[in-house]
This record gives sequence, structure tokens and C-alpha cells, in this order.
Amino acid sequence: MRPYLWNPWATAQERPGRLAVVADDETYTFAELVRRADDLCLGLRARGLADGAVLATDIPSGPRFFALALTALRYGYGLFPVDGRLVAAPFGPALLSGMDTALHITARPAEGGPALPCPTVTDDELASGAAPRSTAPAAAARAGYLAFATSGTTGDPQAVPRARPWRPYKGVAVSPRYAAGTGLGPHLMANPTFHLGTLGPALYALQAGSAVVVQRAWSPGGFAELIDRHGADSAMLSLDLLLDVLAAGARPRHPLRALFHGGAACPPQRKREAIALLGPVLHEYYGTSRSTLTEITTEEWLRHPGSVGRPLPGIGIEIRDAGRPVPSGTVGTIHARLRAADRERPGEPLLDTGDLGFLDDDGYLHVVGRAGDEGQRDEARLEYEIRLLPGVCDVAVVGGADPVCHVETVPGPPDDIVTGIRDAARRLGVPAPRIALGPSGSLPRTPSGKIRRAVLHAPAGPGRPRR
Repeated sequence: MRPYLWNPWATAQERPGRLAVVADDETYTFAELVRRADDLCLGLRARGLADGAVLATDIPSGPRFFALALTALRYGYGLFPVDGRLVAAPFGPALLSGMDTALHITARPAEGGPALPCPTVTDDELASGAAPRSTAPAAAARAGYLAFATSGTTGDPQAVPRARPWRPYKGVAVSPRYAAGTGLGPHLMANPTFHLGTLGPALYALQAGSAVVVQRAWSPGGFAELIDRHGADSAMLSLDLLLDVLAAGARPRHPLRALFHGGAACPPQRKREAIALLGPVLHEYYGTSRSTLTEITTEEWLRHPGSVGRPLPGIGIEIRDAGRPVPSGTVGTIHARLRAADRERPGEPLLDTGDLGFLDDDGYLHVVGRAGDEGQRDEARLEYEIRLLPGVCDVAVVGGADPVCHVETVPGPPDDIVTGIRDAARRLGVPAPRIALGPSGSLPRTPSGKIRRAVLHAPAGPGRPRR
């Protein structure tokens, strides 16, 4: 089936009563969703917001958030979703300044906290400021876009501006592989919206004509129950939530068609268990805050275990060492040539993703870990080797010259797991690490599921250190 362009305004016209977004007891139909988006646009224009202005928001995942997201895309604004706790933190003003934010939109005004570098308004105030109308406002000549902050795993989050598309908003090209459309069930979203890996699949599904079901309170049983209750056909889980589902054996009765995951490396054995539990529906991706770079289906992954896929159309991937390309199978820094729509300017140089990896002989990318100085590269290589060991769920190596391996394991990990870690360190020629073993879920994480390495430098870690 050939992809076709679709958007929520088309769904609202053809099926106005179709459910669009549900979060707990909050719901919007597609007619209500686009009406709200149009009203928000008129409210923004009444305030004199410049074309392309960046809008920050800490509105929780749900109908009101997705209405604002559609406002930005169709009417030419940048949307910067940000955790409300970050806005209230001491570095909140710098984070918003780093994105040149023109307006902060919130569900309710916060009390206290630092003064922000831009005005603050509630989304209800914006919508109520819309003038009476008989038709929708005119779309912008150039589409809006999403912008994000880094996850803050190694320090304070940093703003990552993105290029604005040069074309007007048209929606998305609907493809069967993403399991979304007007004839399919909802997409289930369990992680927060201020991460591209989470928001991207949900916003795609909504634009394609599927509803979005938001799981605000996480539990593996709740995940399976919501899939069954709503007949969801797709979902997205960060690695930590996927591991929770595996540990609980939470298999929904209604089979998913696509389960997206990414944002952290999944140990191959755990991924095989996920495929056995949920079926051959896992769809993994790799990217940065600027763009998704690669994707891989279950069938491809089984032929290339551990890979995150081949580059998407329009994307180029190159592995370099000392500034020069290296042959397949050789580890180096991952560089990407972005699609024209995501480039800040014509002729933009290759983007250094900050990661180490290699391409196999078929052009599939394998991510080793974070790049940096030589000590960080040694840590990344050791993490990669540890993820291949039986019983490992996740791992973080920190400490440089005095490394500590913080390892999450399955219940009753193999007795030789410590030996395997030490053998891997010897093979790589890195210092003998101290080892802290803990159960799955014991490492500190950001709301998007990434390990907070900045707080892991104490050697005690999640479990008892072992030498």
C-alpha cells in the first residue's frame, strides 16, 4: 500500500465524533481537538506572537497538550515541551532562554519558582481569547516544529534548537508499518511528552487518524489493561518500562501491531524475551533531539541482533575515527547527515551524535555507547560487552580511572556474571572495575527512562559493591 498524506483536520471532517485523545477521565473527539487547536491559534495571533515563535509548555500529557501541539505544527510555531519541575528549577530560565522562548503556556500558573524570561499564560486563557469565527484560521506558510532539551543524564538539561520546515503543514505520510490510521485502534503512550522518542510515535498516530491513550500512572498491569480496554494497536515504551513489562509477564489479550522502543540500548537477550512475550511487533529506533535517524523491525533485528537499523530515507550515517571514515565493523563516532527539512542551513556539516558505534556489512548501525574522552569511550565499550552477558537488564559504567559497573540484573542472575564482567574488562584492557549488582529498576532514571549517570559516581550504587 502506498503512503498517503493525512491530518487531524481531515479526520475531524470525515469522522468528527471519533475519539482523539484520552487521559484518565479527560477526552477529546477529533472535532473537539481541532476546534481547540484553532482557538489556541487565534489566541496566539491576538497576542501578536511572531510567525515561528517558540512556545514552551509544561501542560501534562493529555487532550489539552495535543491540541497545543497541533496548533504549533499547523500554524507555524515551535513547540518546546518541558517538564514543569525543570521550569521551576534554578536553571529553568536559562533553559527557556536557550530556546529563545517567546511564551510559556501552562495548565495552571505555578506559585513561586524563578522568574522566567518570557510571559506565562494558561492554555484556557489563550483559547478564550479567540475571536468568534465561522471558519478555521489560515494555516501558516511554513509548518511548525518540535524542539526538545537533552535528558540531563550527565548534568543540567540543555536546549537543542531544531530547524523549521520550509513547507506548509500537510500532516503525515501514513504507512502500514506504523500501525496507525482511521481504520486502526489507538496508540498507547506511557512516557512523558518532553522527549522526541515518546512524543514522535504518539503525534504521528494522532495525525494519521488513530486516537492516543495516555497512561499517566505507570504499572505493567495497567499498560496491558489499557491496551485491552481500548483495543490499542500500537504503543511506545522506554527501556525501563519494557523491562517492567517483561518482569511482570504483562501480556495483553489484544495483540499489538507495533511496539516502539528506543532511547537506550536494549540487551539482546531481553529483547528476545520481549519478542517471545509480545510477538514480532517490536519497532526500535535511534536518533537525537534533532531527528530520528534509524529504525528496525523485529524481522530485521533477528537477522542483525543488537542493531538499531538502517538510516531512514534522506538520512546518511557515517562512522569516523580521528575525523576520517572507517570501514564496516570498525568502532568510531557516529555522524549523521540529516534530511534537508531538519538541517539548520544548506550544506550543514555532518552531525556528531556523541555516540560510538559501527556499521555491519549490510549497513545496519550498532550503537556501542557514549563517546567523549578516552576514559568515557572505555566505559562505553565495557557497557556494550556487559549488555551481551546473560542475566543483564541494563548497565552504567562510571568513574573513569576507578570504574564502577552498576548493573541491573534479572532475579537470581547467573553466578558467573561478575566473572563475565571482569573478563570483558581484561579483553578491553580497561582497569578492573568494582561491580554493584541490583535488580531491574534500581538505577536512578530520568522521567524519559534514561539512567541518571551524574548521580552514580558514588561506588555504592544500586547494590552491594563486589570486587
